Amino acid sequence: MQESDPNRVQSAKIAILTLDFYPQIGGVQSYLFEIARRLGSAFDITVVTPQPGELPPATPLRKVKPPAPHALGFWQVLRQKRPDFVIVGHAHPQLLLAAALYGRKKYAAITYGNDYLAAQKRWHHALFNKLLNQANPLVTISEANVQRLQALNLNPTAVVHPGTDPQRFHPAPPRATGPVTLLTVARLVPRKGIDTVLKLMPSLLDRHPRLLYRIVGSGPDRERLEELVHSLTLSAHVEFVGRASSEELPKIYRSADIFVMLTREEQNQTSVEGFGIVYLEASASGLPIVATHAGGVADAVHDNVTGLLVSPDDPDQALQALTRLIDDEALRHRLGQAGRHLVEDELNWDKTAVKFQALLTAVLPGSSSPT
Repeated sequence: MQESDPNRVQSAKIAILTLDFYPQIGGVQSYLFEIARRLGSAFDITVVTPQPGELPPATPLRKVKPPAPHALGFWQVLRQKRPDFVIVGHAHPQLLLAAALYGRKKYAAITYGNDYLAAQKRWHHALFNKLLNQANPLVTISEANVQRLQALNLNPTAVVHPGTDPQRFHPAPPRATGPVTLLTVARLVPRKGIDTVLKLMPSLLDRHPRLLYRIVGSGPDRERLEELVHSLTLSAHVEFVGRASSEELPKIYRSADIFVMLTREEQNQTSVEGFGIVYLEASASGLPIVATHAGGVADAVHDNVTGLLVSPDDPDQALQALTRLIDDEALRHRLGQAGRHLVEDELNWDKTAVKFQALLTAVLPGSSSPT
């Protein structure tokens, strides 16, 4: 074991390889950007990505575009910049191959759920697993992902949950009593279970005729969902907002009373809910949550603490949970307050970055860990 050199570790040059990055919108993009800009105060960070777009002012990192969005293109940048360490930002074969080809130092990798499932379908299984298992650390974002990865003969070494920004997302001040508003913020795809909520609306309206349901997001399922709203005669109670800007989103959360997303797991297992940052945004905004035991959701929503978890295969459970929250304002407040505390104390981007930095410091050249 070599002695630690704190100055060398702190000045380490780190390259993050990713096909997805700011200003794109998405979970992977948010995770990498929020970690990278915080690590930039401790390390010399370069993000290698084909994604165009300027960084926000005073962001302590740089973006470099590879000459081509494949392994050799990323490898060429690594050969030129000669970082001390490489982070593969998501489990894509081309990124892993570039890191392995660079070969100068070990590399870390992050996997979220959908990335490794998609790669396993498209790429040579044994080679993909070998490249991913060579990563140290191999980080994933939920305990459910650990189990999935182990079932695929992969060996994750750490769980680093995503976070959110409790300064940006915060509860609304007390307001006059009005109709209860349900909210979903999601990409409009079948896996998000928005159709399940819509099918529950007639039963909920029988008891609460002023109930509103606001759906925020865009995606290929919108037309089908709009047809369902029409067929159920729900137009007066359901609003499709479309994609919201980053400035609009906190206000949208604060205008709601309950966050609901009834994610389900697809039979072919090519798409899963690795975690769900929107649940943390809702919690930071003081909203109670109704969600399902699917994927990594239970890491984001603590059952009977910050929300109510139901079976993804039992709409009656979801109906009971929603009815319970609509009826009980005190319960809504208790769960929402607990969610806010969870984000403030644990699931925020600052805590995420601290955990990630500790993992890097342990393996960087010049650390006291074996290399």
